[in-house]
Amino acid sequence: MNNLKLIVENINQKNLDKALILCDGHNEESEQYIINNLKGVIYLLKNDHHLAEEYFIKSHNLNKTFEDPINNLYLIYLKKKDFKRLLVSAKLLYDINMLNEKYNYQLAYAFEVNNNNIQAIEFYNKCIDLNGKNKIGAINNIGNIFLRNNKNKTALNFFLQAESIKKNDKIIINNLFLNYIKLKDEKKADEYYLKASNIDNQYIEFLYNKAEYLILKGNYENAIIILEANKNINKFLIILISLYFNMGKTQEGEQLLKENNDKIKSDSYLYNYLGIRSLYEGNFEDGWKYYEYRGSKLNSRFSDEVEWNGEKLDNKSIVVFSEQGLGDSIQFSKYLIPLAKLCNNVNFVVKNNIYKLFKKDYQNITIETFETIKDKKYDYKISLGSLIKFFYKEEFKSENDLIARNKVEISKWSEKFNRSKPNVGLVWSGSFYGPNQPFRSIPLKKLEKIFTLDIEFYCLQNEIWERDKIHFNEMKISDFGKYNLIEISSIIENLDLVISADTSILHLSAALNKETWGIFNIYPDWRWGGLDKINPYKSLIKINQSKFNEWDDVTDEIFKKLKNKFKLN
Repeated sequence: MNNLKLIVENINQKNLDKALILCDGHNEESEQYIINNLKGVIYLLKNDHHLAEEYFIKSHNLNKTFEDPINNLYLIYLKKKDFKRLLVSAKLLYDINMLNEKYNYQLAYAFEVNNNNIQAIEFYNKCIDLNGKNKIGAINNIGNIFLRNNKNKTALNFFLQAESIKKNDKIIINNLFLNYIKLKDEKKADEYYLKASNIDNQYIEFLYNKAEYLILKGNYENAIIILEANKNINKFLIILISLYFNMGKTQEGEQLLKENNDKIKSDSYLYNYLGIRSLYEGNFEDGWKYYEYRGSKLNSRFSDEVEWNGEKLDNKSIVVFSEQGLGDSIQFSKYLIPLAKLCNNVNFVVKNNIYKLFKKDYQNITIETFETIKDKKYDYKISLGSLIKFFYKEEFKSENDLIARNKVEISKWSEKFNRSKPNVGLVWSGSFYGPNQPFRSIPLKKLEKIFTLDIEFYCLQNEIWERDKIHFNEMKISDFGKYNLIEISSIIENLDLVISADTSILHLSAALNKETWGIFNIYPDWRWGGLDKINPYKSLIKINQSKFNEWDDVTDEIFKKLKNKFKLN
């Protein structure tokens, strides 16, 4: 029998020591790359990953086009969660055979676990085009990428496509179940709850989704039972901690964080949570470090530019891009002002719908959109969320900002208001699909008391939740929600006061230095924690919920403050 076949036969029969002796006795020079790979397999089966890796690398070095050792290295690095080396292995396999759909899939996955979602999607799509056995997995994984990054409607299209190819697949059905939960589509969530439960009600992903489902339904105590039973798994743990804080059970949340601090720090998927929690607490050393792992930062554009890390910017150009919500663009734009003292070529890239919100004549700062900078190159890049860490201790004067005031438009709007009564802008809810909903939005019915006051109220939000529509039509409130943010800014300038939940309108009003009363739930976003103590909006008065899911105390305080401010009976 051929010696190589004999070695393979002994490996298959788990006669590993004999197989190793045969390898050592095989002296054919031209086959040493095969022998080293087989030795690697033997040590892999012996669970000696260190020696296995050494022999796979030797095999690869002897024959760069031999795929087996690279595939084996890929499996080792996947098991060890050594994602950087996993990516190296995946690239080597792809370079050997770019039309191998498995290699495209593996490269896509390696990019995904290295938080490079743009390239992950690119190679998943190539895998899909090659129409092999990994096609469904690639479609499903693209859906997961979008779902993790809160692109829930886009994710749904991919999961439905996967389901159309393979019915009643446990993984796909559970992804659809979670997707409908994230979309807050209770009817479809009910449907997929039954489907997923009937397939496997003990599947760990189903249990996780069930906990999220119960939270959507407001059944928090039963959600906690599931989360507590599985808190040894990190993603259950994080949802449990978040739920405790959102419910005002601060002691329980802090205790879990303390007990699992090292565990959380060892899991890069949890770094973003660790970052925002640390920032909320005012622990900026950990906060800024871990906040760099947020999805919006990792999926950013400008892949060719160098990330700015505080280098001198003399005679250099830098592009700052807003990668998060409109509120962040407004709130954090002021941090470009100290940057402009270090660099005379600062380019701030924003979405089209807020381009006109920013001053175009601020020294050293150019406002751009993603369309206007398509072919431009810069020496450095930095996301707006990352820029904060360099200047968060900076002191700002109330008039020192990048928000534009259009005097002509402000004057036009001035003529449309009844000055015989106080004029108050109102925002009681944010986007239905926004983060931390519904906790941070107040039901409109809860505010009906303030509509008994002799005040002209103006709705400044462009979305009315289903639960609020009947009350909205019955209450004394003018609907200005149809106007865009540029027009809203001029409207705000003409109001006596703005009352707003935690939305972009709150940020716009406060940035315009208009007196603003912010309505906050019991555990607000990290931006209202430690950072707000250093750099608060000067015109913002915060009204905080004191008991989870109850707003009566907030309504009472707003009512009293309105009466006092406008001297109403």
